[in-house]
Amino acid sequence: MLGGGGSSSATEFRLERSFRLRLYMFSGLVAFALIAFVIQLFNLQIVQGTDNSLKAEKFVRKSETIPAARGEMFDRNFLTPETSMALVSNYSSLDAVLNTSILKYDPARVKNFLQEFARTLSIPMSYYEEDLLEPKFSKKIKTKKPFVLLEAISKAQQERISVFDNISKYVILVPSPRRIYKMGPALAHVTGYIGKPSKTDLLTREIKSYQWLGKDGLELQYDSRLRGTDGFRIQKRSSEGNIEEERVVEHSTPGNNLVLTIDKDIQLAAYKALKGARGTAIAMRPSTGEILAMASNPSYDPNVLSGKSRSERTAHYKRVDANGGFLNLAIQSKFPPASTYKTLVALAALESGHKVDYTPETSYQCNGSYTLKSTFAGVPDQVFYCWEKGGHGTNDLAHALQKSCSVYFYNLGYKLGSDPILTYSRLFLLDQKSKIDLPGEIAGQVPSPAWKKRIYGTRWFDGDTINLSIGQGFMSVTPLSMTLFYAGLLNRGQIYQPYIVNEIRDPLDNSIINRTDPQRLSDIPIQSSTVEAIKTGLRLVVKNGTAAFVLNKPGLPDIAGKTGTAQTRRRGASGSNHAWFIGYAPANAPVSEQVLVSVFVEYGVGGAAGAAPVAREMFRAAFPPGSFKRTAEIPETAPVAPENVQ
Repeated sequence: MLGGGGSSSATEFRLERSFRLRLYMFSGLVAFALIAFVIQLFNLQIVQGTDNSLKAEKFVRKSETIPAARGEMFDRNFLTPETSMALVSNYSSLDAVLNTSILKYDPARVKNFLQEFARTLSIPMSYYEEDLLEPKFSKKIKTKKPFVLLEAISKAQQERISVFDNISKYVILVPSPRRIYKMGPALAHVTGYIGKPSKTDLLTREIKSYQWLGKDGLELQYDSRLRGTDGFRIQKRSSEGNIEEERVVEHSTPGNNLVLTIDKDIQLAAYKALKGARGTAIAMRPSTGEILAMASNPSYDPNVLSGKSRSERTAHYKRVDANGGFLNLAIQSKFPPASTYKTLVALAALESGHKVDYTPETSYQCNGSYTLKSTFAGVPDQVFYCWEKGGHGTNDLAHALQKSCSVYFYNLGYKLGSDPILTYSRLFLLDQKSKIDLPGEIAGQVPSPAWKKRIYGTRWFDGDTINLSIGQGFMSVTPLSMTLFYAGLLNRGQIYQPYIVNEIRDPLDNSIINRTDPQRLSDIPIQSSTVEAIKTGLRLVVKNGTAAFVLNKPGLPDIAGKTGTAQTRRRGASGSNHAWFIGYAPANAPVSEQVLVSVFVEYGVGGAAGAAPVAREMFRAAFPPGSFKRTAEIPETAPVAPENVQ
């Protein structure tokens, strides 16, 4: 009996202990759950209370985005937003938006209203043709997305909407920022324009469907910095769609402002001077890489492309595209550098003078042509002509540059060979992109014997070197890359990366967020004697050489530079030639005070006739009366250049 009772007690004890353990575990779990619940409740109501309250409000009330204004752009003379004229700015307009909630988000009722609205405001229904495409239209209405009836409505349209009760109660007038480009086509290739996002934009860029984004130029390059941060407001509406209560929860923050290196006076002068021609003009500070002007013609009007009239945008886009007006010729085209390249050939020869026995005093005779003796039996000699049929007589380097004597450079190129010329072309980055802060830049082409063998299946001939020595043949450069070569020459071998945005500033307190410091792209060792010898020749070009009749004038500073006339495949009439001029002023000033100007005009007859007059207007804008002092005498009788002068 005692034994049996002991066994029963032991079993009961084990059961009781097991029950207590389970009770303790259950109590612990309950306690843990209560503690976690209290912590989460504290987190939701206290720590994240404000955010959750806003989310709840947005759920039960209508939330609307407040689009941020894009940052503005100013030229190099910027002081403050209040005292400086913006090159690109914003203004506020009103959009007429349909309150689809009154129409119960019914696509059929919305279509009926659109017909009545269009009839009342004398708008052709074709205006909504794209919006009414199915199934996109029905999906948009049923998903309660806003339907914009008219963008940037006029005052007359606003008054007309308000007086017709049959449409006014369905329409909400919503403020919307708009973009205005003060210089229009004159600065279009620099500023770019904005537009609605495409399907690709929505997939590849951090953009919302209602936002406008940069499509070209600085608007595209700095889009994320210009766009700003949208805000939102919460509205409570009646069943009829009327706003009963509105509260701004987050104010929008405008995008950053850009202070450019552009000088608006030089830019406008360049654009006006290019009118009627197809070409480009660049002005820069060679000592820093700052772009003072970059004009390209034909151009486009960013105000139209960024405007709210779909029909006007489409028509203008098609017209500009057909004319090649979206192409920034300064960085998106390449051409033979023609006689402007003779300067590089001279530099390569002077730097290799110890190898080929060449000095600035070395002279060659020009009788109007140069004969390359054939080294192949049965193949006749090849004759290369100078642009001056009667010849230039005997010239040293300075006077060969002054007269742009091709025969001199035929002799020099043949003596030097192609290797040094091509080597210095690459050292001066003629085959590379400049990395300017604009989209779409292309690189030039510097050929080589290996390149010719690969492309044409034949070797490099002496005739190729002869053509190369005057900037013809296989060599092609962008206008900007050729400008950088001359900048490198003036800087004694140092080439600075070109840039257009000097500062990025906070729109609220005008503080500087980022400032661009000059960045050196290359540093080529060049003898001072080489630079001075070439500069002497470039000064003679304008003093009494090929550009004197255009640029050696009262009211202009001392200018030095080089003209160029590039032959094209449209051989024959002089009008088939491209025109170049690259020059700088004041010629004898320190490089830090100089402005370098480069002009290229397609089918511009000749460098002096087609390009130098554009440079003249840019120098006039860069150096207004009283800002310079001439140091050189103007010849009593400046030479009159022939039509196709080099």
